[in-house]
Amino acid sequence: MTPYLKLPLMRCQGFKINEGWFYSEKEKQIHGRAIHGGIDFQAKRGEPVYAAAGGWAISSYYNRPIKNKDGSIRRYREKPITTGLGYFVQIYHPENGRYTQYGHLEKIAGKIPFGTPRKRKEIYYPYGYQVKPESMKNSHYFVWINQGELIGYVGDSGLTWGYKDYPKRPSPKRYPSWDEIHLHFEEFSRNKKGRKIQQRDPFNVYKTFEYYPKNIQQVSKNTLWEDYFKFT
Repeated sequence: MTPYLKLPLMRCQGFKINEGWFYSEKEKQIHGRAIHGGIDFQAKRGEPVYAAAGGWAISSYYNRPIKNKDGSIRRYREKPITTGLGYFVQIYHPENGRYTQYGHLEKIAGKIPFGTPRKRKEIYYPYGYQVKPESMKNSHYFVWINQGELIGYVGDSGLTWGYKDYPKRPSPKRYPSWDEIHLHFEEFSRNKKGRKIQQRDPFNVYKTFEYYPKNIQQVSKNTLWEDYFKFT
């Protein structure tokens, strides 16, 4: 693994992983899925999020209901739940052809273009994020973002619990999410059809959350993170 990422949250020493590559038993009981395919950083609502590496950035929104095997909408404590990245930013990193995604944002930085989602039935599909790398420079959906540049703010979008949060989220106090406030982070590549492939755990742990480091000193050298101590 060649390190090229810096932490997307402004932390000098400590951080907490809510969910690892595989979901915890507690969360599996809520939505029924085992593989997460990303990392969740615990954070406060409105906390700034920064680009882990430089590249071409776009933002959009994705949300869908969680369904049971029989096709019925899944409920948690008698209310329907949804999932998806919510408001998110995606960055393509041309230096290595990889992507990073930052999900469940409360707000996206104004510099980053927004691809308005397309609604089909009860699903909001993100728009514009599958543009081929060679077309990004000339696309009005993309803008160049430098490593460490502000891209958005932490929230809980896309994880609704008996309410809708697009285009605007109702009061969090009156309508809490079924999940904790956090930043969802992914690192991956895409095939010629634009589908995600070769997803990687940036911590190189590939387990449930309790196996992840709790501070910078515990992080293994064989990860995608580079030089933590300059990111302060």
